[in-house]
Amino acid sequence: MKLARLRPGPAERHVPLPGAVVLHGLDGQPTARIRPEAGGERRHTSGESELLAWYVSGHVFRKDDGREVPPGIELARMALESPERFVEQYWGHYRLIVHDRWCGATLVLCDPCGHCPTYYRFCHDGAVHVASDPASIADASPTFDRAALKSFLVHGDLGGGQCALHDVERLPLGHALWIPARGAPKTLVVWWPSWRPGGSASEIREVASGTGLLGLLRRSAERCLGDQPAMLELPGGVESTTLALALAESGHPGRAGCFTAVNHRDPASTSLDESRNADMVARYVRMALERIDVECAEFSPPATIPRLARPAMHLCQLGRLEAVRERLVSYRGHRLVNSHGGEALFLAPPPNGAFLDAFADGQWQRALGAWRDLAVMQRSPLWWVAQDAFAQLRQRHANGVAAPADGLLTAAARAGATQFTEPLAQAWLARWSLCIRPGKRAQLLGTLGNLRDIEVHPSLAGGGTVFPFLTQPVVEAGFTMPTYRLFNAIHNRLPLRRAAYLASGLPNLWRRDKGATKRVLGAGLAAHLPHVEEVCLEGYCAASGWIDRDVCRRAIGRMAHHPLESMTTIRRLYAVEMFVRGWRQSAGREAAV
Repeated sequence: MKLARLRPGPAERHVPLPGAVVLHGLDGQPTARIRPEAGGERRHTSGESELLAWYVSGHVFRKDDGREVPPGIELARMALESPERFVEQYWGHYRLIVHDRWCGATLVLCDPCGHCPTYYRFCHDGAVHVASDPASIADASPTFDRAALKSFLVHGDLGGGQCALHDVERLPLGHALWIPARGAPKTLVVWWPSWRPGGSASEIREVASGTGLLGLLRRSAERCLGDQPAMLELPGGVESTTLALALAESGHPGRAGCFTAVNHRDPASTSLDESRNADMVARYVRMALERIDVECAEFSPPATIPRLARPAMHLCQLGRLEAVRERLVSYRGHRLVNSHGGEALFLAPPPNGAFLDAFADGQWQRALGAWRDLAVMQRSPLWWVAQDAFAQLRQRHANGVAAPADGLLTAAARAGATQFTEPLAQAWLARWSLCIRPGKRAQLLGTLGNLRDIEVHPSLAGGGTVFPFLTQPVVEAGFTMPTYRLFNAIHNRLPLRRAAYLASGLPNLWRRDKGATKRVLGAGLAAHLPHVEEVCLEGYCAASGWIDRDVCRRAIGRMAHHPLESMTTIRRLYAVEMFVRGWRQSAGREAAV
């Protein structure tokens, strides 16, 4: 859906929208004009009855058997009567717009996991604009939400904010948008998954062991891909290996031998090279493997900057991602399968508060064992693990690490940084008894942070990207797993490792070593030092008085040779500046035309 005008204002009632699907009220007047997305990637259907007018885009599946549900009046009626029950019984990548012709209200319901992001704007003349792309409803030169940008600069996310553009809102995860006949729109929480397993102790152990997890991933991937050709992004880690095994057992057309795995790497970063593991996995599942060597490091200047709804750390890798996308031009019609989300859902690394979760459940022996395991994994004393665990009781952001007080950010930047959390997490934490379960709190916040990344994740394939780990069935299954059963003193993500190892016996699933990323970031910064200094020191944040230019200049120079903790703040600063540049450069090009 490129643009929808729901409840058009007086000035727009007779303005045509080419190719629009029109929904009418009882009086025959248009109540909604919806312009579907171009191309055939996302099908849509619409209809009207005596009571309802509806528009459905995407695919909807049953949770119990995975069968696709044909869109129609029954689907629209259930969504309007009880969105909570709809989300409880169905999942998929969908967007529903249902207009109640009797009361004049409109409901917008999307996939609660954010695979179909929706943005809306409440105009001064009473009209409501809804779109899947913020650029469709934002001004050519938008005003930025300063509080949201400050929150990202300090905490790494927008906190309670959903969009960094003024007057443009994003429908929060797990929410539905209700637009009454008169008055402002409001959002309602519709997603209430279970966070604890039901049944006996044996059933709880079965859930934590990963039994059925591989099949769940397979079914989710099959539904996401449909009949479209696809390729797998295969770095060689635990998550991508598990997806490769799941896809090898699927009934997707790629199983016949035309499924391709892609491994891209920087030849200069040997510490992060996992191509040997990727080659081992690809040979086992009989997939063709294409290795792509890309020498563009982080902070490489990009040719174009996308217009996003909010800053994202991917903006630090635009040059590298552009180079990978050019190498994959021959797969223009394919969809890319990505393993993003598995680490946060299955806890890699596990939070120190996980052993407190066991205490809260009365699992005293398991709690002491988890406490010891965390100390062994981190090579830290027990008292330090306990101190950090109790500190996580107050965690409100997906990224619990705030910018250090090292002088880079001024008091003005920290003063307006929001302390609120994601609206869906705020609703869950208020309703669920998670006050004494910091491990589960960290899992929820981290997973919701990954779900929010879907809207800003760059697509390397022409057909888009699918995230099986972030689909609703897999996320809900991960939430029911006790956090203290997801790791031991040697390995984390135990359910994933066990499920994949029982199916394959691949040795790379138990690998423990991981390359140092700070060294790679420092090399990229050193290679593009003038570009980083020009972006970070002469941009929006500097003009707003949020950074100390001299301190930042010295920190950037030091990090080019010796990566320090300030690298996190510099990357966030770079992401904010590139976000602002993306909108300003687009406005400049449109003005020139």
